[in-house]
Amino acid sequence: MIGEPIDETDDGLLLARATSGDQSAFATLVGRHIRSATLLAAQMVGDRDEAEDIVQDAFLIVNNRASSFDRSRPFAPWFFGIVRRLAIDAMKRDARRRRLWARWGTRVDDLATVEQGEHASRNVPSKDVEAAMKSLSPMKRDCFELVAVKQSAVSTVAATHGI
Repeated sequence: MIGEPIDETDDGLLLARATSGDQSAFATLVGRHIRSATLLAAQMVGDRDEAEDIVQDAFLIVNNRASSFDRSRPFAPWFFGIVRRLAIDAMKRDARRRRLWARWGTRVDDLATVEQGEHASRNVPSKDVEAAMKSLSPMKRDCFELVAVKQSAVSTVAATHGI
């Protein structure tokens, strides 16, 4: 299987060959779908860098789950479904952060700075947020800081704290 000519028409075959260790097959699959997947993610999340991260994560998922892919079904809908789900999760995470920042007293200037890509306000909570955080229990404070300030995924924080 490795070293055989690559069938340029069958994504499922490329994926099967990739699971057998054929790196050129996976590279062909990536090359075939990366541009349209990045465009889809960028349209959904509105940020090119975040879209590229989403697509990279999607290809990692494809690589990890390649053996469970049903070759009788088309690859593209499965792959773009993964991209879409990751983009939706990113948008939900961003909306949740905005709600937390709004609830805990972040100034509108700080949100504008974050939107422009300057990360200073993400790492330094406002005085109102610091005061509110001091009133929380140590675990709640840690969870809030990991999600709202350090931008960790809620599922990761929950797993870390066993909640």
